[in-house]
Amino acid sequence: MKDYYVIIDCDPGIDDAMAIMNAVNSENIEVKLISTVSGNLTIEETVKNALKLTEIFKVDIPVAEGARQPVKRQSVYASMAQGTKGMGGYTFSTPKTKPFIYKSPDAIYFFLKENPAKNTTLLCLGPMTNIANLLTKYPDAKNLISRIVFMGGSKDENGMTEPYREFNVAYDPEATQIVFDSNIPLVMVPMELGHIAYFTPEEQGKIKRANAVGEIFYKMFSKYNDFHVGKLGAAVHDSCCALYLSNPEIFRTEEAFIKIDYHKQKGQEYGFINCNFDAENKNATVCVDIDVEKMKKIIYGNLFNYN
Repeated sequence: MKDYYVIIDCDPGIDDAMAIMNAVNSENIEVKLISTVSGNLTIEETVKNALKLTEIFKVDIPVAEGARQPVKRQSVYASMAQGTKGMGGYTFSTPKTKPFIYKSPDAIYFFLKENPAKNTTLLCLGPMTNIANLLTKYPDAKNLISRIVFMGGSKDENGMTEPYREFNVAYDPEATQIVFDSNIPLVMVPMELGHIAYFTPEEQGKIKRANAVGEIFYKMFSKYNDFHVGKLGAAVHDSCCALYLSNPEIFRTEEAFIKIDYHKQKGQEYGFINCNFDAENKNATVCVDIDVEKMKKIIYGNLFNYN
């Protein structure tokens, strides 16, 4: 018996792929649904990638097709970092499986209603458009969600001349604020954890030698244009988010009040998370540090399950 159910909402994406691998190999969580959203790529590519990942990871988890554009904005994809197909140096064949009969948000609501005991966690690895659409269409959904753990934003703007433009939030800040306004318990895994949680080229070689799945990840990393740590390695931001569910003990957290603010840069407005640790009223748990060595050991262990 697993500790709780998880619905993954994502836009795969290289680091999404590794996060999904970690989630489905966790001993204490059961992934009920993978919901896709546009972000890193178009919805057509993200749903195809998610379907193919379930085949590679040998799991029978339904994949739902979600929002193809933000709540109010035009889509601006991250193919520059992830590659035109989202998997860096690896090209998927056409998946054999088909998307779930319901699209998001209907699919998410369907699985939430199947588990009215309210021990379902939403793991959000991309823009939160699907979740905003869920809460708008089904207001009672918030009563069926125990918490939302999401990768996004920055915890510390100190020393920055411009607020940090993290992709998931900047892609659809209006959706993110709708989610924040729902008062569902929030856990924020900020972008900068990925600045220390990365695999060096030597460690990527270890991943390659692990097995066939490791070789796929190695090929993905080979064309991963990681603008965060550069030549030092490949950041795995989304895996930090997934590992918070399975191994929260490797994180240090603080409570804060988070909200969406807006900033103009070169005449263009973008949204960012304003994270206030000194606020009197707190609405989120924020991960401020991670034990990187333990993180890597867990990921290696999950990967070696495919031996």
